[in-house]
Amino acid sequence: MNKVYYLSFLLAVNYFSGQNSQLYYSRIFLNEKEKPQNFLKVLNKNSGVYELTDEEGFAIIAAKQYDTLVWNNGKNKAVVYYPQELKSILESRVEKKNAENIQNKEYDSLIFRDLKDEFSIEKSSQRVTVNSGYYAVRKLKEVSKGHFKLKMRSQNLLLLNGSFTTSVDVKKRNSITETQNQYVQGRSEGGKLIWRGPETGEMFSFGPDISSLQFDNQPYEYDENGRLIPLTDGNTAAQAYQNDIFKTTVGYNNQLRLSAFIKSNGYRNDDLVRLSLELGQQKNQNYFIDQYNTLNSLKTKLSSKILKFSLNFAFSYDENKATNSNRIGLFNRAYQNSLLTPASFSNKQNAFLPGGLQRSYGELADNPEFLFFQNNKYNYSDKRRQFNGAIVRNWSYFRFKITQSYEHDVFRNFDEYKPSISGFLSGLRNERIQNNRLYNSSILLTYSPDKNDWENIFSFSQIINNQQSDIDNSLENTKYAYHRTSQDYIFEYKLNYENYNDFETGINLGNSFYISNTSLKNNYFLPKAGAYIIFNDIFSWRNINFKLLGTYTRLSSEPEITRSYASYATTLLNAENSNQYFPLQEVDTFRNLSNIDTKEWKTGFRLTSGNNLGIEAEYFSRKINNDIFPVFQNNRLKLKNIADHTYSGYEMNFFYENVYLSPDFRMSQKASFFKYRDVVDRVDSGYNHLAVSGFRDIYKTISEGEILGAVMGSYFKRNANGEIIIDESGYPEKAEGMKIIADPTPDFIMKFSHNFSYKMFSLDLNWEWKKGGQLWNGTQAVLDYYGRSRTSGNERDIKNYVFQGVNAAGNINQVPVDFYDPDQDVLQNLWTRYGYLGIAENYVQKADYIKINTISLTAKFDVGQFKRALDITFYVNNIILWQANQGADSNQNFYDADNVRGLDFFNLPSYKTFGCMVSFQF
Repeated sequence: MNKVYYLSFLLAVNYFSGQNSQLYYSRIFLNEKEKPQNFLKVLNKNSGVYELTDEEGFAIIAAKQYDTLVWNNGKNKAVVYYPQELKSILESRVEKKNAENIQNKEYDSLIFRDLKDEFSIEKSSQRVTVNSGYYAVRKLKEVSKGHFKLKMRSQNLLLLNGSFTTSVDVKKRNSITETQNQYVQGRSEGGKLIWRGPETGEMFSFGPDISSLQFDNQPYEYDENGRLIPLTDGNTAAQAYQNDIFKTTVGYNNQLRLSAFIKSNGYRNDDLVRLSLELGQQKNQNYFIDQYNTLNSLKTKLSSKILKFSLNFAFSYDENKATNSNRIGLFNRAYQNSLLTPASFSNKQNAFLPGGLQRSYGELADNPEFLFFQNNKYNYSDKRRQFNGAIVRNWSYFRFKITQSYEHDVFRNFDEYKPSISGFLSGLRNERIQNNRLYNSSILLTYSPDKNDWENIFSFSQIINNQQSDIDNSLENTKYAYHRTSQDYIFEYKLNYENYNDFETGINLGNSFYISNTSLKNNYFLPKAGAYIIFNDIFSWRNINFKLLGTYTRLSSEPEITRSYASYATTLLNAENSNQYFPLQEVDTFRNLSNIDTKEWKTGFRLTSGNNLGIEAEYFSRKINNDIFPVFQNNRLKLKNIADHTYSGYEMNFFYENVYLSPDFRMSQKASFFKYRDVVDRVDSGYNHLAVSGFRDIYKTISEGEILGAVMGSYFKRNANGEIIIDESGYPEKAEGMKIIADPTPDFIMKFSHNFSYKMFSLDLNWEWKKGGQLWNGTQAVLDYYGRSRTSGNERDIKNYVFQGVNAAGNINQVPVDFYDPDQDVLQNLWTRYGYLGIAENYVQKADYIKINTISLTAKFDVGQFKRALDITFYVNNIILWQANQGADSNQNFYDADNVRGLDFFNLPSYKTFGCMVSFQF
């Protein structure tokens, strides 16, 4: 059969040998799965001619230089740079062989004897049919009398490859709120500043300057250097202790990936069997004292083809262990106490008093060293196992796919506060175990008839989710058990039109059902619609394309039953009593709730020039009705449908990619602009100004007509003109009640990505700028209250200061005050007179920042016969160049809860990472 093809090419060469005026382009064209396919339509957009590929995906099409070819319905494009004459193309397709010796039958007859085989096939009346061009024969079968059939024996190949990646990183904390180390533990007494030791229970750092004191070097259980006494001539002044609990840490990550493929050597180079294995080991050091976690993982995948079915199976196992988790706010408590510890007390000297109780600077204080002391090596662990399987069968017009998955997760927290811990003097311990069992099954049916310029796709899918979650707390008698079975049925129709010229369009219509045993009412009308229009080569400009799109989607959903709402317990406490926080209570049930109904509109455009320059923009509006929030009713934690809100905004992206400045130098640039708002439209009666996170006296709220999650707290009293009212003592007056004082929503967020490649080197830089938004800095407020802040240290000697404002009679204030007067009680100074949190409005700060997310430099090396097999990358992550607020990164969450930004109450600082990663592929 191959000889016939060769003869055809030779005849074509002779026929077209003189036709040099027309040029052609040839190649093997691949389908959407990156495989050769016969009868694939290839169109020259400039001339309008097209050709169909042969059985090997090869096609020859008339083309000129810079013509554009499209195939796969325009999803793949290529620009012709070097067209050839047809003669050259055809000659390159003909296999060239060296001339062989010509045998002469007359000569051979003289030297060789003619051996006759009586059983030769030539003398037989039977015939043999060969059904393939393969040389190896697997089976000879007689299919009819005198007719035999030879079956091929395929020659399969076993291929092995893989990679090993290892990385080492160094972590350091980012910025934190500054403290003062000048003034010691104590207060004023009788007009003098007096040091008061830990045994007095003193919590304030409004004592004397440490440079005016010395240690007496006498036995003292709270300090190995003794008590503080006034400095006498000739003696050495006491030095401030450093109580920083952060340190620079080193972690590592190893990943080994192995893959095995069995391939057929036929022209269809499909994988018969594919098996992969991935092993991982990781250790992350927390920037706190002796806090770390280890992660071990195993993942394996198997894919194969049996008959006409594609089979895919996967299994993954992850085991994570940590010295501690932050579920009870342990890390926040340790961080808070390290900042509040007076400069005259050392936490590191000893965590225990002689009797075995905690050694701390006050009865309401904790020693971080004591908090982190534990008997168990790991107080947190989780194990996750997941199985996945899929079967796919394709017919000419139909596609059928079944997917099954099962996941079993076990989370264990051992939370303990030992006796003498502030808020739990008798101690408290709890073991929390959560078991999740998640099963998912989906069926997808697709029908796509023959397509010319019009493509029609009909699809139906069914999704079944069965979820169970059990939670046990050893301190409670209540076992929380949740179970949900939900079903989604989705009908969808897609229509695409493409004439390979300058115009493409498509629509997408569908409807889905949502059925659940935990929902108050099932939903059978969830429509969706979408459309797009593409104009290619607009205004006759080569490779200038413009796309318009729009979608409408309606969804019905419920809160995940695996999510814990226990952290909502902070809203039962005032910030001053945060040391009593120990979450135990979970929501009673996920049943008898209305579904969250979401309606989303999107519209946008995309304008591109060639394959490397473009801009795209999108506007979205998501209307969310009957959203669900946690509440406490009769001391029980419940979920309620409470509010409607609208999340809307727009996003713009600009890209300039794969620009060659020289043959070896390439660059890509991207920039994005994002702006959004989430406004509360309606709140059920009785729930307006409900706290969604925070404390009872400072929290994020749901308030009708306001931003969802706006911060509510105390504020200054003002008159009708907005002027602050000053009380008789000369200080600003605190108003009664609370109001919205801050909006965490940024004005916009811009992100930038830059890539530069030169030969074997590649440099990547990603950074972002967040403009606007506010946060309440409660960390600063509490440090001010106890006299530990840098501000209270620098300004406590200010005297005769006159605050701007008016008195109750409306006259300009003229009463001078001293910020800290030793003749007055310590609770009357500027930072203590308003209470633990001061006036919350006074601690609202801007949340702007400029941050470098990633800088990485990669070099790729050739190793032996392996090209670009060795990668070495040096990287730096999460460096904050500038921030407007005084304290931790404004992106850090309140008590490590998900998406709770805008409240900073000893939020943990983010960390920056310096690392090196080495990867070898084989």
